[in-house]
Amino acid sequence: MEFKEDLKGEIENAKIVANSIEGLSEKEREIVFGKMVDKILNSNRIQEEKVTFLQNTSSNEEIIHKDIQELYHELNPKTGLDNVLLIAYYNYTKERSFAVKDLLESYKILLLPAPSNPSDLINKNRSKGLIMLSGKDEKKNNLFSITRKGLSYVKKGFKEIKNE
Repeated sequence: MEFKEDLKGEIENAKIVANSIEGLSEKEREIVFGKMVDKILNSNRIQEEKVTFLQNTSSNEEIIHKDIQELYHELNPKTGLDNVLLIAYYNYTKERSFAVKDLLESYKILLLPAPSNPSDLINKNRSKGLIMLSGKDEKKNNLFSITRKGLSYVKKGFKEIKNE
């Protein structure tokens, strides 16, 4: 195993280590990896890396993330509405829609307390034009997707978009 020394390398190394632990389910490995990433990102370098990340990301460039924890730590959402958009964005990068149950599962993976009314957060983002209803699953649950406006909002570091 070759270890890298930059922040991205440290996160990749954490993923390798988490995946090498035997006897854990996939969800348990994601949780272990998330905790390792938390430790890595608590170092002094996180702010400096975040600024560089946002400066190097153009609004048309797609950000591909291997893991939702990595995305959370890179973009650092501050509100419940932004957390929902981050999860919507993550699902978009994986080419899938999400239901309320998927949203709640993502909160568990991120080790965040679940919102008391997740549908309300989704609907508030829908009213702003950042999320849209995209269909229903086999159990007739609503499925949601991020909109173009929502993509721009996330890529701009959760800053308001004018004239869109």
